[in-house]
Amino acid sequence: MTENEMKKLSKFIAEDLKKEKMFKSKKDSYEKTEYLLYKYNQLPEAIRFLKEEVKSLEDESKKIPRATAKSPTLVLKENEGNYIYGDEILMTRISELKQIIAKTRSYKRMVDKVLKKFKEDEYYPIIEWIYFKNKTFEDIANEFGWATGTISKHKSRLINEIKVYLFPDNFLNELGT
Repeated sequence: MTENEMKKLSKFIAEDLKKEKMFKSKKDSYEKTEYLLYKYNQLPEAIRFLKEEVKSLEDESKKIPRATAKSPTLVLKENEGNYIYGDEILMTRISELKQIIAKTRSYKRMVDKVLKKFKEDEYYPIIEWIYFKNKTFEDIANEFGWATGTISKHKSRLINEIKVYLFPDNFLNELGT
């Protein structure tokens, strides 16, 4: 089998697996942008929730007895079948959660800045109504007097412009650069 024939066969198999939903492709920048916008209003609550969990874990870590010896195999506490070796495991989890909080805050700031950039666009309300108010094209058409085709066209245009700012690495990969 030639290399060209193998490439064609590989492509055929990959397409068949996609059709059978056995092979998932990564979300493209458009889908990621839409998903982020749909979940945008939940980000502040997610941050609050994570901060509460960090506080709870920090409080728990204060209750763990400190070892007098520095043995890595010293079991300090057994809790419901889980063995805890000092407060290292909790500190690792607290650190992970703090990183997630920072990343979430960063995405929220980015979205805020990007949306501010597009606020002057005549069709920007489409973004707010679809992604933040969960309204349909018909709702928007009734409110603004626009045709649903106009709404669809400008929603796609705006998402295509916004995605470049939110996911530039994905966008560039999609271009093949």
